Amino acid sequence: MITQDRLWKGIIEDLFVDFLYYFRPYLAENEVDFSKGFEFMDKDLDILKPESERGLRHADKLIKFYTKTGGYKFVLLHIEVQGYKDLHFAERMFEYHYRIRDKWKVPVCAFVLYTNEEVGYQPTLYREGFDETEILYRFPTFNLKQKTQKELEVKGNPFSIVMKVAQKAMQKRFLSDSKQLVWKIELVKELSAEGFSVGKVRNILDFIRLYVSFATESNAQNLDQEIDKIIKPVKNMGLQEMIKEAYIEEGITQGITQGKKEDVFGMFAEGLSLDAIVRITKLPLATIQIWQNEWQNMR
Repeated sequence: MITQDRLWKGIIEDLFVDFLYYFRPYLAENEVDFSKGFEFMDKDLDILKPESERGLRHADKLIKFYTKTGGYKFVLLHIEVQGYKDLHFAERMFEYHYRIRDKWKVPVCAFVLYTNEEVGYQPTLYREGFDETEILYRFPTFNLKQKTQKELEVKGNPFSIVMKVAQKAMQKRFLSDSKQLVWKIELVKELSAEGFSVGKVRNILDFIRLYVSFATESNAQNLDQEIDKIIKPVKNMGLQEMIKEAYIEEGITQGITQGKKEDVFGMFAEGLSLDAIVRITKLPLATIQIWQNEWQNMR
């Protein structure tokens, strides 16, 4: 079974740019240089976890990005999705902060999304002191429980749908399968009407399917049948159209794309594995596989 923690980690990674524009629009618009790319550093974060935290499941991410001003080599963003009350959560955030800061010696910013059902639970700072010495660590937060569906709406941003799924699940997780099916279909229709790219639609559909599972497999099949009726353009779109959508989504011009393809062809010639090429280029695996077929046909 895919846990909600894993779903959050996956959707944040799949829609990271949209996530940042949704929750931290000033940061995304004015500080982050997306042209230089960004890197997910979850394995590094796992290593830094305190001994007591290892083996526990957390929806946390660590992302390296570059700034437009170039004042720092890079900056690290620590994201946590917190779905339950933890009296030591703020202290844990602070501990992560100083461990990350100590390892890389760069600024570390943080963000917490609270998806728990207790309205009053929303730690925003950690304070520690003795005598006249004090440490104050403050971090921005977003509490899903406190928002209305209208407040969750950010026009043109697909993460709006993700947040509505999470809030609907919070409100209606004890409903019968048939009623769960109703609100999931409503969100699929909303997703279809927005005109997002194929890749984003697929990622959000997976989130809708799995965030709250049905009690019976038949209802899961019913949802898939409804999805096939509603999202026909996604199902029928050919492979070349999907690749074109992916390029548009990433903001890659035709000239840059051709240059990347030639670089990848060179990596094929050197015998690099698909996994290695994906890590180096940060391109989708599906794109690399298509180019691999082209390269093999040219030989």
